[in-house]
Amino acid sequence: MKRIFCSVKATLLLLSVVLFLFSCGKDGSTGPQGDPGATGPAGPTGPKGDPGTANVIYSDWLTVTFKADTLHTSGGGIDTIGYYAEIDIPKLDDAIISTGEMKVYVNQNTAADPVVSPLPYYNVYSNLSISATFFKGGLELYSNGDVSTYVDNNGAKNIEYRYVLIPGGTEARKAKTVDMSDYKQVKVWLGLKN
Repeated sequence: MKRIFCSVKATLLLLSVVLFLFSCGKDGSTGPQGDPGATGPAGPTGPKGDPGTANVIYSDWLTVTFKADTLHTSGGGIDTIGYYAEIDIPKLDDAIISTGEMKVYVNQNTAADPVVSPLPYYNVYSNLSISATFFKGGLELYSNGDVSTYVDNNGAKNIEYRYVLIPGGTEARKAKTVDMSDYKQVKVWLGLKN
């Protein structure tokens, strides 16, 4: 008898839940839109964001003329051992050299049909190489071939150079000696939470 009573109670309870759910349908229409509330006070200022790339400095595509790097031989002759060119970069200062990023690119074709490579450049088929060395106020390009800018038969410039300077923004976390066998030190160093 107890089982039948429990079963009846369970059935009645389930039936009441179902009826309750179905009886909660949407009756009536939506009321009119209320007036907007008053503007609340301004929230606190958020944390300073990471620096962006707004300070990137770049040049136009530059016409560059290389000069022969020569060596006087013991027989009185002159041998060409390479080619070099210098580009003035007034904004290249000690701060960018020590904390920033410096890049040079060469467009091996024309502005209308660019083929751009970063320096240092090396072509395994022709053995041509071009490297860049930066210093305060400029850079030097060095190559084993004359890679000067020239004008082709159509009047278009070929082989132009461009530099990009990116000043440093946020210093990276410095490496420090951490006892890797000490879990607590490793956890703090890696910034791990429990």
